[in-house]
Amino acid sequence: MSRSLFWLSDEAWAAIEPHLPKNQPGARRVDDRRVISASFTCSSAVAVGRIALPNTALQRRSIIDGTGRTTKIHALVDVLGRPLRLVLTPGNTSDVKGADLLIGETIGMKRVIADRGYDANRIRTALREQGTIQVIPGRRNRKRPIQYDERRYKDRWRVEAMFCRLKDFRRIATRYDKLARNFLSAVHLAAAIAFWL
Repeated sequence: MSRSLFWLSDEAWAAIEPHLPKNQPGARRVDDRRVISASFTCSSAVAVGRIALPNTALQRRSIIDGTGRTTKIHALVDVLGRPLRLVLTPGNTSDVKGADLLIGETIGMKRVIADRGYDANRIRTALREQGTIQVIPGRRNRKRPIQYDERRYKDRWRVEAMFCRLKDFRRIATRYDKLARNFLSAVHLAAAIAFWL
């Protein structure tokens, strides 16, 4: 197929195609490659380069939907800045609850960098028990200041670049999807195309 016709390369399509449903009831299916490519061609901007993140990072990003409510995307990012796990939480929940969904995935990782929103004793205890170094600054209202590696913490900004790359996809930045599961699916597809294919 012509590269100019489809946004997805042959290699990217070969990775996605086995995961598409087969023999579904209903109307005859159209060309899946055309549909998926069109949805991302219409909703993406010009591609930017990959980022490098020397540590693992937990981060959140709020996105406002059409009704004014928010959804937070929590991401676990590897050392190359590629998302390993993405989860959604309602915008009115604490960041600590989002970290609870990701903390099990950090087993075996050398260090975790996170912002102040993830400062909680139970998160620090769980990371310590795993043998993971936590680079999380303490909240300002803590009675005893938390010591952390400020030099390593400066690398946390790079996870923002991962979110900026995902926001190049207009569908992610503006959240066209009403249902959270559909939006999370679009986030996963955008992350796969942007970072893994």
